[in-house]
Amino acid sequence: MAKSFLSATQFVVEINQAQLLKDITFKNNKAITLAIRKELEPRIDKVQEKLVKDFSMHAVTKEIEAGPTATNSSGTLNGYGNLFSFIGFESGTDPITVVKRILSEKMTFKVRTIASGRFKITVYVPSKEEVFAVTPMPWATGASWAEGIEKGISNLGSFKFKRSGIRGSSKGSESRSGTGIQVKNFKNSVTFRNTPYISAIFKKFQKNLEKLDR
Repeated sequence: MAKSFLSATQFVVEINQAQLLKDITFKNNKAITLAIRKELEPRIDKVQEKLVKDFSMHAVTKEIEAGPTATNSSGTLNGYGNLFSFIGFESGTDPITVVKRILSEKMTFKVRTIASGRFKITVYVPSKEEVFAVTPMPWATGASWAEGIEKGISNLGSFKFKRSGIRGSSKGSESRSGTGIQVKNFKNSVTFRNTPYISAIFKKFQKNLEKLDR
């Protein structure tokens, strides 16, 4: 079975045939396997749809999608500015679509008999590490903004935000987002508040996969 993802993770779950297929009688294992695949595929699709929805509806995702003039609806900056400007994304860029694309890729799976009436399902799923790999900080090589949401993003210098726009007048003072900039010794220094994000979404996703036969 081909793997859909750049670094697919094998998520394994055991299912009970009787619970999944109720009282249907089959003549051989091949027929059972085909029936299980037919029953599981829409269930896995549904779990994946929930994964994408959880990511799309997360306060951090929605705030970044809103761009450089958004409000800090996620509360990560205590209401000052917004994540798009604080992280330093370039105005006009879309940091979210690449993550949605990874999460939406078709998941493949294998079905293997392990005992009478019991089967092992291996589902090739995206991983949080893959998400971190495609979410680089605009200004820090090797760092991920998605991971930084969870573990912390340092306030280099001090973050100054102006919704009407900031225009740098000297080299190195330009604002990437157009509304936020790091200014040394700026009195309104912002403390970033770590927030459960990709790891929490994936933990919920894996719990839903464990319930495929329910």
